[in-house]
Amino acid sequence: MNIIADIESFFETTERDVLDIIVKIKQGIEVVESDIASALKWVADNSGTIASDIEAVLGVVQAVGIANPEVEAAVTAANSAVTALNAYAQAYNSGNGTAQAVIAGYSAFKQAQAAAATAASTAVQAAPASAKTSA
Repeated sequence: MNIIADIESFFETTERDVLDIIVKIKQGIEVVESDIASALKWVADNSGTIASDIEAVLGVVQAVGIANPEVEAAVTAANSAVTALNAYAQAYNSGNGTAQAVIAGYSAFKQAQAAAATAASTAVQAAPASAKTSA
């Protein structure tokens, strides 16, 4: 890491910080409320990228006209994961700030992230390879 990254990570919560907090929670180590709040905020702040990833996948599916049951299943799974993540976001916005909410929120985030990646990969693999290349 360079000095600027060190300074930024001092002031910003990173995914590594969230994982460290989760480890403490799982080990039964007391975690201060401000750390729980920071972890919850990180999950909420980063959740929008997942929805945007799903929209990108849907754009690929529509652009190349993929009508494939595997792609549809992957997109459906991703949308379900995003629904769970949105439920977490609603709980967060209503003030659910417990240690267990950190675990639930991070789990929902990672499941949605993995589902979005699977949907993207499935869509790309199912897309016809008819693109022309130029030199």
